Amino acid sequence: MEQAKSIFDFPDVYDEVLRASSEQIEAEVNSILKLLAERGINSGRILELACGTCAHGIRLARRGFSVTGVDISKRMLEGARLRAESAGIEIELYQANVINFDLDTKPFDCAIFMAETFPIITEYDDIESHFRSVRRHLRKGGIYIIDIDAHRHGIGTKYGIWGEKTVQLSNGWVEIWHEDFPGDWVHGTSHLIMHCRIHLSDSVYETADDWRIRCDSPWNLEVLVRTLKDWALAGFFSWRDLSRDISKEEHYFMVVE
Repeated sequence: MEQAKSIFDFPDVYDEVLRASSEQIEAEVNSILKLLAERGINSGRILELACGTCAHGIRLARRGFSVTGVDISKRMLEGARLRAESAGIEIELYQANVINFDLDTKPFDCAIFMAETFPIITEYDDIESHFRSVRRHLRKGGIYIIDIDAHRHGIGTKYGIWGEKTVQLSNGWVEIWHEDFPGDWVHGTSHLIMHCRIHLSDSVYETADDWRIRCDSPWNLEVLVRTLKDWALAGFFSWRDLSRDISKEEHYFMVVE
């Protein structure tokens, strides 16, 4: 058995295990396009942060936008490159930490942070640095769309194992289980480790991704945005249809300008 650091070392496995369904991604992309169209943006430049294999970006590029993806994982970026090539799409890709990055590019009309990944930035100084970095790369009048996990279960208080399942792959299979640990009530974070045992051909790999996850609400996100220089909250919206009623959504869009 070989040890690997993260599921992000395996783009194909990530797409099978963690990526949202094609139907959900299409709905999210349509909502992004509508938010842009409402602001008169029907073409232009989009920055996808923590892009992974760039599922949203590739679809947006098909709709005529110029897309740049940023991710800290070299292997996920390689997966994005291969998927873009297969789709006949050109996208720019940069390896960088989304907490603090500087790209040698023209300004963007829009930035997106999908897959409910934003809450893994848990320290205020890092959040502030992240928003400064995004602001540097947006043109005046550009918007930032962030997918937020509703975290209805709140901050975990007990240890437990859950979500045990096996997912078939084209060249093997992966066993998955999650460990919950008591979270940090003072900092407002839960603690989760996702384990994968990946069987590929004659090799077996084990990964363990250890995440602290911020448990946000619309109220504390509104307060957060008020503390950030040069940002204003445009609102919270359903990812499905941009409804303002997000009371039953498991995740939703926050739009800032």
